[in-house]
Amino acid sequence: MRHEQSFYTEVLDHYFATGEFLETGSSEPLYTYLRSILENPIIKVQALSDEVCARVLYDTLSQFILQNLEREKYNYQRKQSEEKSRQLITQWTHDRKRDGWQALVEELDCQYGRYGFNAPFYRQAFGKEGQTDDDILWEKLAEDWKEAIQRQLNEKKETEIENYRDSLERRISSNLQNIPSYLQRNRIEKDEFMQAWGMMNGLWNTSDFERIRKIVRIQKDFPQIAEVADAMGRTAHDDGKERIHITEGNDSKLEHASQCDIAGITISNDLNSLLPIEIAYCSDKELEKIFLNRFLTQKLQTFRYQSEITQPARRLQTRPAQRKGPMIVCLDTSGSMTGVPERVAHSTLIRLLEIADRQKRDCFLIAFSVSIQPIDVRKERANLLSFFSRTACGDTDASRMMKKTFELLQSGKSYQNADVLWISDFRIPLSSPALLHQLQEARQNGTRFYGLQTGIAENEWQPYFDRIWRIGYNSPRRY
Repeated sequence: MRHEQSFYTEVLDHYFATGEFLETGSSEPLYTYLRSILENPIIKVQALSDEVCARVLYDTLSQFILQNLEREKYNYQRKQSEEKSRQLITQWTHDRKRDGWQALVEELDCQYGRYGFNAPFYRQAFGKEGQTDDDILWEKLAEDWKEAIQRQLNEKKETEIENYRDSLERRISSNLQNIPSYLQRNRIEKDEFMQAWGMMNGLWNTSDFERIRKIVRIQKDFPQIAEVADAMGRTAHDDGKERIHITEGNDSKLEHASQCDIAGITISNDLNSLLPIEIAYCSDKELEKIFLNRFLTQKLQTFRYQSEITQPARRLQTRPAQRKGPMIVCLDTSGSMTGVPERVAHSTLIRLLEIADRQKRDCFLIAFSVSIQPIDVRKERANLLSFFSRTACGDTDASRMMKKTFELLQSGKSYQNADVLWISDFRIPLSSPALLHQLQEARQNGTRFYGLQTGIAENEWQPYFDRIWRIGYNSPRRY
């Protein structure tokens, strides 16, 4: 069976949300290999007990999955001509079936005999008088051929996974060990790390990290960047503004008592309530594995305190029915954006990308001067890094960018409630009345347009936006 990327994303999301591997009954090689990684006790403890480690493991595995699917796609494409031939054999004429079955069976035996294609059966079946026109037999041959192709592709996939297995596991082990210690040594804030790491495609090296981190740190000088990012991504109501929700759980009885109100012994994975015997297991190298196993299965012996006694509770609530909306970022790359404006724009984009990754939202970048360069930010991370290395140049014309924006907004339901952000110095001449009319029409239909203006130039676009933030800065002197 072949799975799409969304399937593996669901597997990872479920694991990091619940701590349990998503059971689907699939025996597909990549799914099976992911299970072996995520159910490793050492990795599981690290990934589920630390937010940084969880993000590192998630992104590292996501990159590996993407690379594996690209190789799988290439292998499937190479089989397309053979797949067409397979589908056509049931439509062969009587004469072609009679004269061609032997050569076909021999060819399939040679190519797929080791993958379960039963050539002796077909030699015997077609050898009987009158059987070469049996439609059911030809349909069975086509189906067996298909299964043999799939077995061959699965074996190739298993081989490729095995070839990359050692390097991936070394990278995971190295990342989970080195990254947290590096952050601790250099006193790097978690939010800074998350933003910079999001640009690294799951590949850690300190030089690239520090280069990207410098761009992230610009946000400390310009708090408007955080305000813009927080405003983006308005949510949309799918099923009405509110829905009824039944809340079930427990009400805890909290008393003014320290940990002296012991009510008994229980089992859990609460490290703050361990019995002395469990602490002994944890501190002994030979017994540490027993401790880890009990921690993962929530079977550690722990004290039960009176303040933890709970009562069942159930109540009705109304909650908003919301769906996170996508973001469209239009980034000015004309020559007037060189220097501080360009760095501000890149820092804003990195922050928006981190939000898009964390909240699983689409984010589309349209870089524009006279021409445009559209990038699907979450899917084309390598193109985004390449984009950051280019210098702003050229004049500014918003026409093509606006046409692409409207094309996205009209492309389907997923972009109907998008928020649009322009990052520019707004030294942009107003577009044609037709495009301005489309912009106003999009606003009336629910799309919000925001702006982040770098510099203090006069802004003719103000009436066409819901809000524009302005960043003033001093240009460095040159002698």
